[in-house]
Amino acid sequence: MKHRLIVSRKLSVVSSYYFCLFLTLLSIYPNLAKAQSKNIVDKIWNSAGGKNKWESTKYIMFTVSGNSQFGSITGTRKFLLDKQSNLVRFEGTFDNENIVAILNVQNQKLIRLYDENGTELSVTDFKGLVSELAAQYKIDLKVLALPASIATASLDGGSESKIINAEKLQKVDFNNFLGGSGSVYVNEESGMIKRIDMDNKSYIVNGYKDIGNGLVLPTIFKGSNDSISYQKVASFTEMETEKFKSF
Repeated sequence: MKHRLIVSRKLSVVSSYYFCLFLTLLSIYPNLAKAQSKNIVDKIWNSAGGKNKWESTKYIMFTVSGNSQFGSITGTRKFLLDKQSNLVRFEGTFDNENIVAILNVQNQKLIRLYDENGTELSVTDFKGLVSELAAQYKIDLKVLALPASIATASLDGGSESKIINAEKLQKVDFNNFLGGSGSVYVNEESGMIKRIDMDNKSYIVNGYKDIGNGLVLPTIFKGSNDSISYQKVASFTEMETEKFKSF
């Protein structure tokens, strides 16, 4: 009986030890995950040239094809963004008509609208343009600015790694990028994003470009069924204000 009591006490001590160890690990894991996420975010920012380069960029111009979210917006589209005022100049095709539109994407207000010859059009005739154009612009910018978009999203920096195209990539899950969840695969050394999985689609990031002032962004995304291509991308610290006022 005494022997059984001693064994029981030993088992109780061992159980208490492992239970405490389990609780300790539970308390450590969130901090470890946060540290991993911060580490990978720092690498992603560095691969893009640094967070300060993104924040100091005032104007971005890009042309893009692919990933059109609306049937009304077709072909190659061009955007010019004033990051400070949220004014955007769009040049492209809407409802089979070539137009130039100037809008505020923050309050979704259409300011000016022109046809391809520079004749001003009535904004009331294009009521459906603003919401669709603003939504398309936001998606296009977030994909182009993928390092900044991912770095400011909610991330779970896990330990899973994959070898893709002879590169060791770390898988990072996100849950609030473009309104959904998914994963990116990041080169563990350079911090460059090499693949993105979302909306049941997978894209290989197949090209990066220095768009000015040392800011490096991805410009080619190749999927199994479609692709996204940013043919021209440039950043500016100064811009003619007329670009956001008239044709």
